Amino acid sequence: MKILIVTLTYIEKSIIDEIVNNLSSYGLEVDILFDSRKYLPISAFNWERLQYNAEKVLGFLKSKYDFSYDSIIFLADSDGYIDGYNFVFGLTIDNFAIIFLNRLREEFYNRKPDLELFMKRVVKEVTHEAGHTLGLGHCNTIGCVMNFSNTVEDVDKKQARFCKNCTYKIENLSKYLQRK
Repeated sequence: MKILIVTLTYIEKSIIDEIVNNLSSYGLEVDILFDSRKYLPISAFNWERLQYNAEKVLGFLKSKYDFSYDSIIFLADSDGYIDGYNFVFGLTIDNFAIIFLNRLREEFYNRKPDLELFMKRVVKEVTHEAGHTLGLGHCNTIGCVMNFSNTVEDVDKKQARFCKNCTYKIENLSKYLQRK
């Protein structure tokens, strides 16, 4: 299965390398596109909330990117939400996902910057949304990357790995798609 990671903002190479290593460990092929446009549609920005509507952003991005990948994941150095939630770390619609990076940074919480912790959080959230784009739902297995995260502390509690059950589902999907 092929995954495309599209950076809509500058991301440190060490973070990109960790994302690729983590996803590749499941036999997933990962390509990176450093998009030179680096913008989100202003029409998706909610001026009252000072956040992007994640559904509108993904709708826009889906209309702009027509690649043959099983999963396309966008990284944006912004803050996002969906109706009914104060914020989201990420959102998946079909095989497209976006991860909003602002709330994964320690600085957002008025704490000292921590690049290593930020990297771990980004890898977890990219892996989580990749799981969704490949058909996985939220998982109740403690520590599984597919656990739902309502807070950054929830992100910190989970691993950057799929549990045995989720790994099994990914492997079976990969085998199924290879036979097609």
